[in-house]
Amino acid sequence: MASPIAPSSGASEPPPRYRDEDALRVAEELGRAAEALADRLEALTADEWEYADPRLPDPRPTVDLLTRHLLHDICHSLSEVLRGGREHGSTTGAAHRRNEKKAAGGRG
Repeated sequence: MASPIAPSSGASEPPPRYRDEDALRVAEELGRAAEALADRLEALTADEWEYADPRLPDPRPTVDLLTRHLLHDICHSLSEVLRGGREHGSTTGAAHRRNEKKAAGGRG
């Protein structure tokens, strides 16, 4: 069985740096990507949800498990964005500020 939701192969490009992009455009792009993912997941059969890629080491995660982890990570990322990365325990916001300072010629 072929992977039910594997990305298509193609030229690899570096990931976008969303912080350098227009926020409205990024929100629209992420919205389209989320809808495409939802459509793809909605079309999966029961067997496809339990598919485990044989190329992965044991224990092989299923599409269901990987999707649950994906959604969990999205929720964490979204909550951090909404907090601005300032809440206790958040390292992303602090790391971002250090990187910005370094880029401006300051010390981290």
